Order: sequence, then structure tokens, then C-alpha cells
Amino acid sequence: MHIALLANAAWLDEELTSLRQLVVGVIDEHATLTQVVPDSLPQDDTSSFANRLDWSPTRWAFINHRRIAALHPQLADAKVDLIHALDGRLWEPALRIAKQLDLPALFSASSAFDLKTAARIADRLRPDADAVTAATEPLHRALRQRIPEPIPVHHVPTGVHKLDPSPRPTDRPLCAVVTGSGKHDAHTQALLEALARIVRREPQAQFFFDGQTDDQHRIWQAAEQLQLLGHISLVPRRLGNRELFLRTDALIMPQPLGKARSLTLQAMARGLPVIATEDPWLDYLIDGQTAWTVATAEPTGWHDRIARLIDEPQAAAALGDTARQWVTQNRPATQQIDTLLNLYRRYTGQTLPIDG
Repeated sequence: MHIALLANAAWLDEELTSLRQLVVGVIDEHATLTQVVPDSLPQDDTSSFANRLDWSPTRWAFINHRRIAALHPQLADAKVDLIHALDGRLWEPALRIAKQLDLPALFSASSAFDLKTAARIADRLRPDADAVTAATEPLHRALRQRIPEPIPVHHVPTGVHKLDPSPRPTDRPLCAVVTGSGKHDAHTQALLEALARIVRREPQAQFFFDGQTDDQHRIWQAAEQLQLLGHISLVPRRLGNRELFLRTDALIMPQPLGKARSLTLQAMARGLPVIATEDPWLDYLIDGQTAWTVATAEPTGWHDRIARLIDEPQAAAALGDTARQWVTQNRPATQQIDTLLNLYRRYTGQTLPIDG
């Protein structure tokens, strides 16, 4: 069984750990793997035990699709058995390659934005060869409504490995990561106004803003107006930097992105308190159990929950503990990998292993 995994820079920037987990899981099952990745991905971030095919990304999606699809001769020579597009933005070239080589294909969805792509290509999917996977149950239901019934739609939740807990020392000032789209909007503004109130009472508190865009100038301007520049750091986008964010005291998610992110699950697995805006697409944000959620984009809700991190360290630690237990039980990486391996075997026709 030879699987080709298609990834792009946007997905890898979020899910490099997920790629590594899947690669190890596939190789452990004595399968062959080809990683089809952007040429900007460092060699150290891919497995030396798997094949690698590079493509050169551009700003234009249609050019990227063409360049990926042009790799079909190399994939044919490698005798690939199945194409797996790990991001919705790669479904189009994955489908082209699969049809050119007459191979089955899996199309993974982790974002509400993938629903438009699903509706657009639904009538081109092959009932006997193609299948779609959804990272959350709400996405699973929505995809089932957009994709004709003969096409299988599988719920394959994003999983993470169990991590060592990271309790916050009570004598240390709060240090938290703010992660989202990286854009300045009503949600970000509400959070900044709440932080301005927090630092007046906790002048040593520090907040690191995860840069998802190249231009963070508007956030910088808003922070300057609120006299927050001494308390925030704008972290530029760098591949793999999200693992470093797990060493902070809390994860703050001001925007409802409608996108499943392993970073959030990893924070929960480490026992970090998560504060997030309610998001109907994410079934793992459970108020009071896995996160403290905020319903609307207004400063008071953010202030109250962040202040609770400081004023009630035992409650924050308890939230981290319950989130860690929930993720361990409901989102293990082994479950995701086993489900995908079974799908690979099913659609390539490989015999399922039988336990002795």
C-alpha cells in the first residue's frame, strides 16, 4: 500500500505535528508513503523514511493546482495506490491526479470554508473511488448535506498525543498566547480593550499574538492607542513555531474561525486553560469542561475570564485538568491514525489485518 499525502504551506503552518504523526503511523504499518509538499518545507520536517515530492507554491491557487497536478507522472512511476488531500485547498489537484491515474482519493475537511469546495466538486466525485473526511461532527453533518449520498463522508476527528501537564507557577505573572486569524477585527479589538484593563491591575502580564498574516500593523496601532505595546509581542508567522506556544500559561482564541486546529487540542492535552469565542463548528469547545467560552465580541466577557485565570488559579488548573482528560479520552492521535489507516486499506483494497 502506497499513499501520497498532499499538503500546502497554509495547512502545514497549522498542522506540521499532524503530518509527522500520520507519517509515523503509516510507516509503522509497513506502508509506503510519498509526501507531496511545498519546496519551502525544510527537509528536517519530513521523514527520511518516506519519499518526498516538492512543488513550488505561488500566490495564485490555480497555478498551485496546475503544478501539483503536473506531478502525476512521478506518482505513477512510484506506483502510488491512493491520493490523500490533507487540506480543502488541495482537493482540486488531488481529484485531477486521482482521475488521471485511476486511483482512489480521500479529501479531508477541517474548516467551514471547505464546504464551498465540497459543493463545487461534489458532482465530480466517484462513488466507488472517492471519500471525504470531516474533522468535527458539525462539519460532518454539513458535508453530508452537500455531497450526494453515494459518496462516503467519514467523521475522522483531529487527534493529538498525550502530553505532560504544564502547571502554571502561581508566583509568576500571566503569560498567554493569543491565536487566531492574525487580523484586526471586532473580536480582536474587544480582546485588546479587555487586556488594557487587565494590565492596569497586572502590569507584568504578557501576551503573545500569533501572526497568521504578513501585516500585523493594525493590531500594533490598536495596541498603541490602548497603551499596550509594553505588554504584547507580535510573533511573526514561522513554520513550526506553534509548538513553542504550548509553553505558556494559557491559550486565548478571540475569533470563531470555523476551523479545527490541533494547536487547541494540544494545549488542552497539556492542561493549559483555553479561553475562546464560541464556535458552532468546533465540537471540542465545551464551556466549563474544555474551555471558558465568550459568547459575543465585547470586552467585559474577555476581561472576566482572563481575570479569573489570575484570581482563581485553582479554577484555571481544574479547567486544564478536565480538558486534558477529555482530549485523552475523545481525541487521541492513535484513533485518528487507525481510522485513516482503515480507510486507506478499504479504498486500496488491501486486506485488513486480523488480530491473533
